[in-house]
Amino acid sequence: MSTRSLLLIAAIWVTIGVIVAFTMRRRGHDFYAWLVMGAILGPLSIPLAVSRDIDRHRAGAQEGAPAPVHEGFDVLAGIDGSDESLEALVSAIRMFGSQTSSVTVATVLTYDDESSPAGLEAQIEAEKMLEEVVRGLRVGPVHIKLLFGRPDDALIDYANAAGIELIVVGARGHHATEAMFGSVAGRLVGHSPVPVFVGPSPS
Repeated sequence: MSTRSLLLIAAIWVTIGVIVAFTMRRRGHDFYAWLVMGAILGPLSIPLAVSRDIDRHRAGAQEGAPAPVHEGFDVLAGIDGSDESLEALVSAIRMFGSQTSSVTVATVLTYDDESSPAGLEAQIEAEKMLEEVVRGLRVGPVHIKLLFGRPDDALIDYANAAGIELIVVGARGHHATEAMFGSVAGRLVGHSPVPVFVGPSPS
C-alpha cells in the first residue's frame, strides 16, 4: 500500500473521530475527551458513542424523579461562572424578587462529569461556585442544583420536571466552544416551553 493511501486512510480515520466528538458535544458530553478518543479510535468510536448515549437515556428514564411540589413563582437560574450569568440572576431578583417563591441556581456539567471518577472534582468545584453565588444573594429560599448534559436541554428538562415558571440565563457564557455551537441563551429562547429571561451584559 502506498504512502498516499495510508495518509488518506489516516485522514479519514481521524475525521470520523472528530465528527463523533462534535456529535457527542452537541448531546451533552465532554468534547475534548471525545476528540482524543475519536482521533485514536476513529470509526471504532461510533459504537462506543452510540452505546454511551443509549445508556444515558436509559438511566434518565429509570430515574423518573417526580416533580417537586412548589407554589408561586419559581425561578431557575443557569450559572456558568461568567459575569453575564450572575448579572442575569441579580437583575431577575431585582425585577421579580417579591413575586418569587424560590430560586434554584444550577450549573450544567457534561454527562462524562457525572459518570466518571475524574468528574467528581468538576462537581465539587461547581458546587463551590454555586455556594459562593448563593451567599451573595438577598432572597430565599435558594436551592443549588447540578445538572448534566447539553446546557439548554438540561435546563429545560429540569424546569419542566420541577414546575419552574422562569429560566434565567446570561446573554453570553464563558465557554470557548459557544461561538461554534451557538448561544445557550439563543437556543433556550427558541425552544424552551418555559419563559426565558435573558439578562443584560454587565456594565
